Amino acid sequence: MKELLENIKRNGNGNGRGESSLEKEKPLLIKDALFVRQEGTLVKVKHEDILWLKGDGNYTTLVTRNFVISVRNILKDFEDALPKEQFMRVHKSYIVRLDEISVISTREVKIEEDMVPVGRTYYQRLIDGIQRLSSE
Repeated sequence: MKELLENIKRNGNGNGRGESSLEKEKPLLIKDALFVRQEGTLVKVKHEDILWLKGDGNYTTLVTRNFVISVRNILKDFEDALPKEQFMRVHKSYIVRLDEISVISTREVKIEEDMVPVGRTYYQRLIDGIQRLSSE
């Protein structure tokens, strides 16, 4: 929380500007959650609410239990920020929350009603991650 307040103090709150410098920063972390910039405000997103993420160039879409939010951060920022034991990249453009996967095939995983693609090079790592998760 201290880091969040220092960033706001240093960079301003973004009101009255076309694009604040906070929009280009990595997601702000606190225990079990992160803050992302959305329309001039910081929105708290709990790790447990995130289902999966999709990267598209300089933007990432977070799909949560209650809403979908698009932010100006690259997918790698979230890959670095989210806990590795809970989240895994399964495709060059997708990260999923492992304990939300209900069906796995060599090409995709099912999370709630959504089908998320799995890249060929990520499949074995996905299986290893699921096995690690079940042994904990």
